[in-house]
Amino acid sequence: MQKRLAPVRSSRLPAGTWLLRLGAVFLFLTPPALADNTPQERTFLERTAIAAADRACNLFNEGERLALVSGLYQAEGALLRANYPPDTIRALAADVSTHAASLGCRHPSVTEVADLIRDSYRQFQKTGFLEYPALHSSWLASRSRHDRWAVSQTDPGSGIVLGLRRPPGAARKNDFALAVAIPARQIPPSVVQLFIRDPARMGEPWLGGLSTPSRSLSAPPRRMAKPEWAALSQAETDSVGAAFQVFYFPASAIGRIEALDPREAIQLELTPSPRDAAGQILRINFEAGDFRAAKSFALIPEPTYPTPASARGR
Repeated sequence: MQKRLAPVRSSRLPAGTWLLRLGAVFLFLTPPALADNTPQERTFLERTAIAAADRACNLFNEGERLALVSGLYQAEGALLRANYPPDTIRALAADVSTHAASLGCRHPSVTEVADLIRDSYRQFQKTGFLEYPALHSSWLASRSRHDRWAVSQTDPGSGIVLGLRRPPGAARKNDFALAVAIPARQIPPSVVQLFIRDPARMGEPWLGGLSTPSRSLSAPPRRMAKPEWAALSQAETDSVGAAFQVFYFPASAIGRIEALDPREAIQLELTPSPRDAAGQILRINFEAGDFRAAKSFALIPEPTYPTPASARGR
């Protein structure tokens, strides 16, 4: 077993996380050999250990589990952006998961951590909006059923938005689909595609080079990518009334983005309409970033409060 992760450069964990620093309790959830890891590593291993204990013992409800998973994805993304070796991260995660699950569901450390998580979650579940920053951009996540975008990333140059959108008339706040919204001042394109790395053609993440990651956001070579085609388009407005032409992608595209390394790019390609005489093919790179974490946050159920009648009955 490798004892320590080997960072290439330092990085801060993203702000806005909700999980407590568990201190001495963490030492019992992890193998003794991992007790001297750096704070950055410990955050990831803490959340991995807690998630493993939950899988073994069913400790949390749906909302608590989604918040925990979101925090775990966020911590893993921070390590990857700091160029920690993925194989080493997976090996250490396996070690700490095995140890945490082996403690048993009635171990004092397991029950104490579960209580701490539940107490922290009671306040966190009131949070309706979070930002998940990465190296080049951010995903914005909203749990409000009144917000059309559950998860969104905006290209600053064009104003084009990519993310998970709640279509008009959606029955539930979690009925969202992957979409691209293009400001209505432009003639809508005739073809809209997302190019995402295809693991069957390139098993390793594309970071702009074969050996050294690029400092800029670089889309994978086309021969190593597989397109997703927008299948539905309709005119919509955002929360302040601005008009967009929104293009929706098949559900399979969501899982493909979730499977990417957080440092990878998703390339949007817009082929101009024949009516747009001056139009040219437009290509925009979006960052995979903490898409998984943002999606998990958006899925957290709304808090429930006792009704006046039930409160009187207590």
